[in-house]
Amino acid sequence: MSSAKQSTTFKGAGRIDVHHHCFPATVAELRSEFQDNKFGIAFTDFPVKPEEHIQYMDEVGVQTAVVTPSIKNEWHNRFTKDQFLQLCEDSLKAQLEYVSYNPLRFGCFAILPLPHIEETLAFIKKTSILPLPPDGWGVTTAMGEKYLGDPAFEPVWAELARQGSVVFVHPADTVMPPGIPFGPFVQEFPFDTCRAITTVISSGLLLRHPNVKFLFSHNGGAFPFLADRIGAQHIDEIIAKNNNGLRLREILSTKNIYFDTSISSSYQYPLLKELGVPHERLLYATDFPYTRRGDSTSCYLAGADAPRASGLFNDQEMEDIFRNNSLKLFPRLAKEYAKLQ
Repeated sequence: MSSAKQSTTFKGAGRIDVHHHCFPATVAELRSEFQDNKFGIAFTDFPVKPEEHIQYMDEVGVQTAVVTPSIKNEWHNRFTKDQFLQLCEDSLKAQLEYVSYNPLRFGCFAILPLPHIEETLAFIKKTSILPLPPDGWGVTTAMGEKYLGDPAFEPVWAELARQGSVVFVHPADTVMPPGIPFGPFVQEFPFDTCRAITTVISSGLLLRHPNVKFLFSHNGGAFPFLADRIGAQHIDEIIAKNNNGLRLREILSTKNIYFDTSISSSYQYPLLKELGVPHERLLYATDFPYTRRGDSTSCYLAGADAPRASGLFNDQEMEDIFRNNSLKLFPRLAKEYAKLQ
C-alpha cells in the first residue's frame, strides 16, 4: 500500500466527497452507460485511473473521494448470479487499488450483487475480513422489481446491521415512461430515490436495524418535496404501525437516514430542516464526473454552493457537512485524518 499523502494544492483538511463515480480501465463492464452521450448532455471525459481523479479533487478542495461505480440495471436483471458476483469482486479489486494508491485520498463503497441474497451474504462476509475492506456498500434504489424495504432483503440488512455498515444508495433500476426524450437521470432518478426512501421508512427497516446507516444520493431526490404528501397526508398511520408509533417526520429527525448534497439546490435545505433532518446527517458530495460538463449545466460545485447559499448553516456546520459528519461514519478515514493533526 502506498503512503497516505494529503493534497498540497489547498489549505486545511479538505472535504470528503461521498458520491464520486469511478470507471477503472481494468474492468471493461464498469464503463458508464452514459459514456456515449446519447442524451445530448455535455459530459466531459470520464476518468479511468486515480491520478485523473486527484487532478479534479485538488481543484475543488476534495481531500477524499469515496468511489463507487455506476451500477447498471442490466446487472440485476440480465446477469446470472455468478456473473454479477464476479463483477462485484472484480469491481472491488479495482476500487481497492485506488484506496491502496493513497488511503487518505480514496475510500470505496463495494457494490453488492443484489437481488441475489445468498451470493450477497457470502460476498459481504468474504469482503469484510480483507486486510483492506471497503468503507461501505453500494446498492441501487431497486434491484429487479424489489425496492430496499422488500422483506426479501431482510437477511442482508441484518448482516450489515451486525457490522454497523454504511449503505450508499444510488438510483438505477428505473423503467422510463414512454415518450420522454431525455435520460433517466433528469427526472426518473430522483423519483426512484423517493420510492426507495419511502419503502425504507414505511417498512420499519430503520427501527429493526438501527445500526445500518442509509446514505441517499442527490439530496434525497424528490423525497423532500413529497415527504408530507407521503406521510402526513397519506400513509403516516401505516408508517407508525410499522415503526413503534413513530411517524415519518419523527423518523427523519431521529433515525439513521442520511442525504448527500450532490445536484442539490439551495431551496431544498429549508425543506429538509423543516422536516426535522439535522445538519449532522448531510454529507458533502459532487457526483463527479457526471456533473462536470462542458456547458452551462455543469453542476459539480452545487454540493458545496447550494447548502451554503441556503443561509441555514454557519461555518462550523458547513465544515461538518464537508468532512466531520463523514468522519463519524467511516472509521478508517477518521484514522487517516487523525494523522493530519
